[in-house]
Amino acid sequence: MGVLLACSNQKIDTSQVQKEMEAREIKVVSDAQILEKAMEIGNALAKGFLLEETEAGLEAKVDSTKANVSFYFFDRGEQPTGKELAVFKAYDYNRKNSVASTSNVQKLDNGQTLLYTTPMVHQQQIVGMWSVKLSRKEVVLSIEN
Repeated sequence: MGVLLACSNQKIDTSQVQKEMEAREIKVVSDAQILEKAMEIGNALAKGFLLEETEAGLEAKVDSTKANVSFYFFDRGEQPTGKELAVFKAYDYNRKNSVASTSNVQKLDNGQTLLYTTPMVHQQQIVGMWSVKLSRKEVVLSIEN
């Protein structure tokens, strides 16, 4: 029994293979680049965060299933834990003292998780906090050199 090998003159699309090889290459990125990219991703996701007024009060809606998103209202007694709680309290302090609050990124789990937070605003008032946990690995892989 023999083996028959045939060659053809067909062109092969190597772009997909090239992309896979690039994805497997070791990337050298700084902490600053990682935090900047996490902020960029968080800001993009935050565009899908919605507050709707209902008969029961404000309801939070998240237009994204790709991220680990949480939300906390100041007046409902719910509170996060750990670093999220510290940021939540800072936003609440700022709200009570008319200090501007901005989005930020914190490191969790020895830097393996990145926490993006942003104030939850309704009618120009901060009413709570949105929180997104991002995998450092996914953030790094999304950085293009």
